[in-house]
Amino acid sequence: MAVNLRIFTEPRGLIRALQFIFAIFAFAIACSGSSSATFSLAKGNDSIQASWSYPYDLKNSPMIINSTNNLQQTISDSNSAKPSAEFFVFIGVTSMLLSLAFCIIYIFFDRPYRNDWRFSMIDFVITIIWSIFWIAGSAAWAKGVSDIRSQTSLNALVNRSALCDPISDCKAIQAGSYGSIISSVIFGFLNFVLWLGSAWFVFKETKFFKSRTEQQQQQQQQSQQSQAFPPTSFSNMSSPTMEHEPQFR
Repeated sequence: MAVNLRIFTEPRGLIRALQFIFAIFAFAIACSGSSSATFSLAKGNDSIQASWSYPYDLKNSPMIINSTNNLQQTISDSNSAKPSAEFFVFIGVTSMLLSLAFCIIYIFFDRPYRNDWRFSMIDFVITIIWSIFWIAGSAAWAKGVSDIRSQTSLNALVNRSALCDPISDCKAIQAGSYGSIISSVIFGFLNFVLWLGSAWFVFKETKFFKSRTEQQQQQQQQSQQSQAFPPTSFSNMSSPTMEHEPQFR
C-alpha cells in the first residue's frame, strides 16, 4: 500500500487538514462557554448568582441565593439556545471525523480514489452537504449566542428576580463572559468557507470536470492541427493556359 504524504502539498489535502483543526476549535470553544453573573440584593448583604453552561439550557439553569444556596428561580422561560448549540457541536464533531477520514483516504488510497469515480463523487456530495450544514448551523448558533447574551444580561436577570422589585436597588457585581461562544461563531463561519472552498478542488477530481477538460483539450488539439496544416484551396489554383493550335483549312 503506497503512502502519499505529498497530498498535503496540494490544496485538496491541505484544506482537509485545516478543516480538521478548525472543526475542533469550533465545537471545543462552543462547549467551554460556561459563565455566571452575580448581582447583590438591596435587602441585606446577600447576592444571587446565575450560572449557565453547555448545552445552554437556560430554562433549567438556576439562579441561586449565595447565602442559603437555595434555588430562587431559573434564568429564563425560553430554551431557544439549546437546539442551535447542540446542532453546532454535532456539525463540528462530524466535520472533524469526516475530514480525518478523507485525509486517511487521500494518504493510503490515493490511486483507487483517482481511478474510481465513485470516491470523488461521494467526496464532492459530502463536501457540499456539510458546507450547507456549516452555514446553517453557524447562523443558528449566532442567533443562539444573541439570545444567551440578552437573557443572561444583568438587567434581564434583575428584572426576572422576584427579590428585586422596582423599588429595591439591586446592583451588579459580576457580568457574564461571552468571549468563548462568540469566538465559536467566528470559527463556524470560517469552517463554512473552508468546506465551500474545498468543494472546487474536490470537483476537479470528478469525472464531470475531467471529461469536460478532455473535450476542451481535444478541441484545442484539433484547432492547432487545422492551423498547422490549412486545407488546400483549389479555387486559388490558377488553371493552366491552353495554347490553341492553329487551325488549318
